[in-house]
Amino acid sequence: MSLSRWYCTAASIALAACGNDLGYDTSASTGLPCDVQAILADHCEACHGATLAGGAPIHLTSYADLMATSGGGGTIAQRCLDRMRNTPAQMPPLPAAAVTAAEIATFQAWVGAGAPSGDCTGGAGGFDGPVVCTSGKTWTGGNRESPLMHPGLPCISCHASGEGPRFRVAGTVYPTGHEPDDCDGAAAAAAAVEVTDASGAIATLSVNAAGNFFSSAAFAFPIRVAVVAGGARRAMAGSPPTGDCNTCHTRDGANLAPGRIALP
Repeated sequence: MSLSRWYCTAASIALAACGNDLGYDTSASTGLPCDVQAILADHCEACHGATLAGGAPIHLTSYADLMATSGGGGTIAQRCLDRMRNTPAQMPPLPAAAVTAAEIATFQAWVGAGAPSGDCTGGAGGFDGPVVCTSGKTWTGGNRESPLMHPGLPCISCHASGEGPRFRVAGTVYPTGHEPDDCDGAAAAAAAVEVTDASGAIATLSVNAAGNFFSSAAFAFPIRVAVVAGGARRAMAGSPPTGDCNTCHTRDGANLAPGRIALP
């Protein structure tokens, strides 16, 4: 693996440490439709952003970028689509997760329609809102053992101190991207967390009334994780460095994660 490919892969993992939806800037129009802009922000801009990284030769942040002519002919937009669909040499590169089939279909439909311009100005990405406790409910039980305890706080590192069950994967799902510690997250019926381990085995973890999910199963790492709700799905761009999801998905985000684990 080349140094540039290694760097770009590492950057993708870091930016998506516990979730892949990076949000996108809506303060100025890029000329791209919102759905296309979101796909690029989630999967490409770790290297092809406003600041290039890992040897990436081009920016993929504006309509002008996508309409430029590719070195092999055709537009950069068509080249992006080709690379997204190229399983043996996908972009983003492994170990980052491939762009989902639904996202590829969206991007392909846009290219097939002639790649019309769009305007996201004034819209809101999933992590563009204020700090708010959407549920209006807060855990007040201190360290009393409960599956509803301390939503938003690192579960595995706390339980490793000797109290309560041991978990391999645990975290909290929230309705929005910036919610305070101990605030209850998404309602139990609103979401589930899908964990795919290195062997390809898939486990679906339920989300309880506080938004917490957890499992003590012996997952083979590296794992891939997605949140599913109401027929929508938010998948990570890469494999998390730990199963203790709330260590990265803090209120404001840590290790370059954008914020909480948010509903899709």
